[in-house]
Amino acid sequence: MTGSGGRNPIGEEHFKVTAAWIASMQEPDGMIPWAAGGKMDPWDHIHAAMGLALAGYTEQARHALRFSAQTQESDGAWPAELRGREVVDPTRQTNHAAYIAAGVWYLHLAAPDREFLEEMWPCVERAIDFVAKHQLPCGGFSWAVTAEGKFWDAPLLTGSSSIHGSLVCAMRIAKALGYDKSDWQSALERLAFVLRHNVERFEDTDLPEEVGRFSMDWYYPVLGGALRGSEGRDRLLEVDTTEGFVEEGVGIRCVVDRPWYTVAETCELVLALDAVGLTSRARQMLSWVHPLRTADGGYWTGVTHPERELYPDGEETPWTAATVLMAADAIEGVSATAGFFRSLAGEEFEVAEKREVAVAASASSSKHQDKELAATAAD
Repeated sequence: MTGSGGRNPIGEEHFKVTAAWIASMQEPDGMIPWAAGGKMDPWDHIHAAMGLALAGYTEQARHALRFSAQTQESDGAWPAELRGREVVDPTRQTNHAAYIAAGVWYLHLAAPDREFLEEMWPCVERAIDFVAKHQLPCGGFSWAVTAEGKFWDAPLLTGSSSIHGSLVCAMRIAKALGYDKSDWQSALERLAFVLRHNVERFEDTDLPEEVGRFSMDWYYPVLGGALRGSEGRDRLLEVDTTEGFVEEGVGIRCVVDRPWYTVAETCELVLALDAVGLTSRARQMLSWVHPLRTADGGYWTGVTHPERELYPDGEETPWTAATVLMAADAIEGVSATAGFFRSLAGEEFEVAEKREVAVAASASSSKHQDKELAATAAD
């Protein structure tokens, strides 16, 4: 659990009540639904489990991750939607599959247990092997695979950015257990390269949604660890993008063309800001979500502005509440998990990526010199 003594930015008592509310949403089999009586989304289920781990609900978090292992399909992925144990949407998303590694590693930071790491290793290995099979030549990852085995031949910026952080966690699990997964490291290096040096590649897709419509496309390259330092700060502080998504005192829009301001996206931006050292701004933004806290400790999904109407009406989601706890934990900065998102750059796995950058820079320089020589000869 996070530190005490009133240092928690949402208040220690509020933190405990919210954590208890998340725990109350868990089903007996370990599943944490999207909302009461709702679907199970594999990414959001794991994210809610991370909130439980952070708050000291270790056994409940393990129960949730074991549910993931039990419902994993033979190819290593998960259906996009379950209701109970019934598959409603059989589509398997690569970022969903990858996120199991983030959940397992996060729990290990909160409550170190090598035996549980070993228990979850087969599940993590199958999931990451599934993801690695769907890396595209550009370095990004195909978004999803249909029940028939057809996959989108285009990468999503948000999904690939999330996979970056999950691959870092997967590599750390492998290292902790003594497994050699050099193929995963190669996949991570290729992904890091395109996110850092050719992010425009994600704009050339055949996907129905325009890249940049969702706020996640803006901050996820930072949240997932690919961008750090001045590059990350420059992206998050870019004036036109900030003005398009951020409403001072309210939060950030889910999509740029709708007045929907969501707690989860606002708190993910808080985590991204903190990860690149903009913690004062992060703390300020976190305070904006307090009015959307419910009496039972949960949080409404979002609100419209300026009407201040709940959107969607009456929806409280465990993964939203978990994101609030994670944001508060990062800003407080005293727990074993506080630096989780800051650490997703995965510097210890970057040697080859840095070499590739140097080679690319050298090649670019050589091409530039060739053009200059050709121009001189023409004169």
